[in-house]
Amino acid sequence: MRAALKVVIPLSVILAILAVARGAITLAPPPTAEELEQLTGTDWYSVRIFGRPNGYARIQTDLVATDDGPRLRVTEDLKVLITLAGNELEAGKSQVTVHDERLRPVSIEMVKNELGRRSELVARLEGETMVVRSVGPDGGDGGESVRRIELPEDFASDALISLKARRGELAQGESFTYAVYDPEVDLIDRHTVSVGGREVVGEVEATVVEATSEALGITVMSWVDDEGRLLRQSVPGLMELTLERVSEEEALASLAPFEIDNEIAVERHLPLVRSLQEVRLRVTRNVGPAAELLVETHRQSITTEGDDALVTISHELPPAGTLPLPITGETLEEYLRATPQAQSDDPRIIATAREIVGDETDAWGAAQKLCAWVKDNMRAVSSEPRPITALEVLEAMRGDCTEHAILMAALGRAVGLPTKLVTGLAYVGGKFGYHAWTEVYVGRWVEMDPSWGQMTVDAGHLQVFASSLDEASYARASLATGRTIGAIGIEVEGYTTADGRRVEAGEER
Repeated sequence: MRAALKVVIPLSVILAILAVARGAITLAPPPTAEELEQLTGTDWYSVRIFGRPNGYARIQTDLVATDDGPRLRVTEDLKVLITLAGNELEAGKSQVTVHDERLRPVSIEMVKNELGRRSELVARLEGETMVVRSVGPDGGDGGESVRRIELPEDFASDALISLKARRGELAQGESFTYAVYDPEVDLIDRHTVSVGGREVVGEVEATVVEATSEALGITVMSWVDDEGRLLRQSVPGLMELTLERVSEEEALASLAPFEIDNEIAVERHLPLVRSLQEVRLRVTRNVGPAAELLVETHRQSITTEGDDALVTISHELPPAGTLPLPITGETLEEYLRATPQAQSDDPRIIATAREIVGDETDAWGAAQKLCAWVKDNMRAVSSEPRPITALEVLEAMRGDCTEHAILMAALGRAVGLPTKLVTGLAYVGGKFGYHAWTEVYVGRWVEMDPSWGQMTVDAGHLQVFASSLDEASYARASLATGRTIGAIGIEVEGYTTADGRRVEAGEER
């Protein structure tokens, strides 16, 4: 059974899109009570993917009385409908943020629904430290964690951009950077903001603001009017994802679930792909160079022909040499540490990994044992739409390709084996389907596919991104995949057989 990659792009990006434009340089003088009052109100937005309304957002800004005077409170509600494998699912969040006299967030309370997986986060500003308490379903035991984040001096919020717009201080050509806490990925991010020219949105003239996230590697375009209201927001090159300010009635009416297509059909089919030395593909893109959406690796090379990418993919080979466990090294630390997605320091993960590996001290031997165990013991399902952690997978022992890959990655790290989560597309039955697999370091990096039981991946595995599984990297993997959805086509140019015979597309086989 083929297990399809969990495509969580619409969720992870839409939930975060309103946060990407957050922050600005410190304003002087501080906002007056009158200026704060002018920022209040309620706005509704239509969430659109490829031009269709798939959800809505509501942003309500009001003032709350405190012992230190009035404070700005922003309430965000979001709902997005998604169809996957014939099932209609819902994603969304509710978030309340209160700002201090410098318009920095002093408290954030967020409840998030990721296609049925509920999580909560509460963050409080204490001096120059953000104390974050998160509660998720990890392992079914509440998954509560508390951590403290030291904040940089330029910590800020999006409310400052609105105030600068009201004051007429968004000057064309101005550029600045700032730090922000992003609750969607639970980290401190740094954004670079550039102020563009003036454009008309509907019948309202607005300033174009471009914000680039350092952690997520995406750029968000915002159109802000002279009253500081967000009129439109979009992520260029990502499924035509747009938020458009509309009336409440328009926002709530005629919502059509976004249907995720996990496959790209090819006109020319491949023979038994596991037997091929290499596969040669032409990847096309609807707008722009296709090579920008792909990566070169030790087994994947890319040349260009106009905007097309000519990709040659080799069958992964077993390593010629290997290292003893545990593997260490400064350059490998990010691939060995425990993360919220891969809890390799949890006693249950550690105990299971040690039982599987036994007395095996050879890294490649251990990797093969882990891959075989995950394949043999997990129940494969065609699609598990929710993002699920390694600990949840270990308890449920079911999932699609993403769950297989994440569990193997966590088990590997628990015994000192560096691992990555790889996302991309894999060939089967005349189609390239979105897929996920695992990469391990045994002296060199080797790609393995636990959901298909491949100790070395075949030449039909097209890599898009390899994640270290920390919060930012995991989000970037989703973004990288999301940029290809509805944007690329794949054609088979040829292949090389096991005996070295080179076959071009259209030749007799």
